[in-house]
Amino acid sequence: MGTIDEIKQRLDIVDIASGYIRLEKAGRNFKALCPFHEEKTPSFFVFPERQSWRCFGCGAGGDLLSFVMKKEGVDFGEALKMLAERAGVSLARRKEPVEDKLTDRLYQMNEAAAQYYHDLLLKEPMAEQARDYVGKRGLDQKAIDDFQLGFSLGEGLKKHLLEKDFRENELLMVGLLGERDGRAYDYFRHRLMFPIRDIKGKVVGFGARALDESLPKYLNSPQTPIFDKSSILYGIDRAKGAIRERGLAVIVEGYTDVIAAHQHGEANVVASMGTALTEKQIRVLKGLTRRLAFALDPDVAGNAATLRGIEVARRSLDRENLAMPTVLGTTSRLRAEISIIPLPPGRDPDVVIQEDPQGWQQLVDQALPLMDHLMGVMASNLDLTRPEGRSLASEQLLPLIAELENDVEREFYLGKLANLVGISERKLVEMAARLHRTRSEKVGKTTPKDIVPARSTGDPVEEHCLTLLLQYPELRDRSEGLLPEHFERSENREVFVSWRDVSNADELRQMVGIDLEEHLELLLGKTLPPADEVVWGKALADCIGRLEERRLRLQDDFIASEDVSGIKDGEELDSARLATLQQRTVVVNAELVKKMQERTGPSFPTREDQ
Repeated sequence: MGTIDEIKQRLDIVDIASGYIRLEKAGRNFKALCPFHEEKTPSFFVFPERQSWRCFGCGAGGDLLSFVMKKEGVDFGEALKMLAERAGVSLARRKEPVEDKLTDRLYQMNEAAAQYYHDLLLKEPMAEQARDYVGKRGLDQKAIDDFQLGFSLGEGLKKHLLEKDFRENELLMVGLLGERDGRAYDYFRHRLMFPIRDIKGKVVGFGARALDESLPKYLNSPQTPIFDKSSILYGIDRAKGAIRERGLAVIVEGYTDVIAAHQHGEANVVASMGTALTEKQIRVLKGLTRRLAFALDPDVAGNAATLRGIEVARRSLDRENLAMPTVLGTTSRLRAEISIIPLPPGRDPDVVIQEDPQGWQQLVDQALPLMDHLMGVMASNLDLTRPEGRSLASEQLLPLIAELENDVEREFYLGKLANLVGISERKLVEMAARLHRTRSEKVGKTTPKDIVPARSTGDPVEEHCLTLLLQYPELRDRSEGLLPEHFERSENREVFVSWRDVSNADELRQMVGIDLEEHLELLLGKTLPPADEVVWGKALADCIGRLEERRLRLQDDFIASEDVSGIKDGEELDSARLATLQQRTVVVNAELVKKMQERTGPSFPTREDQ
């Protein structure tokens, strides 16, 4: 959850507004005299379920942030700071110019080191063993240059970088030097070097492979202000475009696996840095695609570390909440696809790719769905002839089957599980429902009574509208009917207002403050299925239509509530006022019907629509 969402979850707009104005109950909502313009009859409404407000007199509206901005006369950042203090949430600290300058120098040091190592690999006589190793792994010169592979001597980097006016304490900070007995020395020695870049292409650290029997075989940069191994995927800077285009990220384990794949045109491949995937890495990938494929050695495909990585991926990917529980008891569905690419025994991905690129592509195309893989693991690791083995397999797999997005898939795998464990589908359905009830009861018992269930603060239509505009600049001319007032969420409104004044995403990144950076990257990172400009133009028009419909529906609700506002028990509504209200209702409803008729086609094109 982002910082802005966390603040909204902890605060309630009714509490915030009532600190400034006197609210009166009006059905499920609250009303008041508008604090932003003079009026005698209340036209200011607060909607607790939506966590929004709107004045039907002056037309202003939004969420709790926009209310505080308008009432206090402050900008978005100041309002967020005020509400963060009230909610007890820490905001991202703004970097001082000195900190920004130091961060830039750390990047510059790594870039200089990467070039130094690369030059050594190409020219240094002592790097012959490293060049032989690279050649034996089948990597050509273009791949070596593209990934800037290098070689580290026993000494030399320290002297080289000090001559470039970098300081020793900075080199220690970025992990290029180590320290022993008060003496600084080159951290990487006699190793093949792999620069590690973030998604923007900046060198944040290094991976280094020993070329002899030295231990450890692989050595990474230590944790530094710019390098966190758990949040980086090797090759992501070069793979992000292909992942978006193909709608699939292939995850391998080794650096050379990635390089070999890219050398042979398989550019949607990244590596998890030799460990199980982390939630931070999954957040990077789910901003690019909803389909992940793990390339695994079959000898270790069922081990605990691998299964943990898959579970982290499954837990971290997006879900869709359901209005009603399914027949298996679940109230959500996983909006992602996870598959497994089983490799030939003892063959690393780079070997398979080098020997038979077409065979590799065939393995990717025929990847096993996660459920098939896990059923195979269960069949291998459990004794399914015994009741306890059957029960454990069912308990492990039923929740995963229940969350499958496709109804046909759920039915298929339920039948497959029934055959695997020898239990009827009817019994499995009963077991799934029972497991869901048990988990829900446990959650209920462990949740303090004074904690209010989390509200959904997102607005899919607003965010989809902005995502289209941000990711498809050619749609700018089609956004004429879109106004800031259409966005109830302040962060969306702020992004939209800033977007109108820039020409591209890079300029927008520079314009928005630090408080909106996280939200902006979320919008830029959302995955849209492949489609042409015509399809996305219709989707944008549909979004704008939906936002306008929402405005009209709220106006209609206000008119309906005004019918009885101020009327005492037993008192009849004035006929003139009633006629006026009825006429306004007719006008609003006519506009609403017109807007609904203008909208055609789905708002969110899916792959099935293509």
